Amino acid sequence: MSKSSETGFRDYLGEYAYDLSAACMVWEPVEGERDEGGNPVYGIQYREIKDLDKLLDSPDTAFLLYFHAAVYGEDGGITAVVEELAERLEGKVTVVTLDAGEFSELVSKYNITLLPEFVLHRSGAEDKVFGTSERGSWTMQEVADWLGG
Repeated sequence: MSKSSETGFRDYLGEYAYDLSAACMVWEPVEGERDEGGNPVYGIQYREIKDLDKLLDSPDTAFLLYFHAAVYGEDGGITAVVEELAERLEGKVTVVTLDAGEFSELVSKYNITLLPEFVLHRSGAEDKVFGTSERGSWTMQEVADWLGG
């Protein structure tokens, strides 16, 4: 069973995509996977974002923007930690992965100087930057606490 009901932000999502500069992590059934009882198995899936601006303007949805540097590849399992965070906070926050190299305007807007970085975005509210550069290191629990979850 899905952890949350369908929401309007899903209107701006496309196909499954694991190699795009922008994607949305969503809790959905894993295609072709069933448990012993024949029920769908759910997990974090990456979906193409058809229109980032409209997605982020979705009312009643909080987004955690996860800025990373795809050019450096996977760094110490951070993506796995973010996926776990996306699952844990599903229904409260939706994670959007953004390649900092492709979204330099947003990197400048949020004054991001160190990656990875997180920004909490709610339509109609002031955005909050986690502050990786000031913290040095962090744990998933610290990010969850910062988000209030």
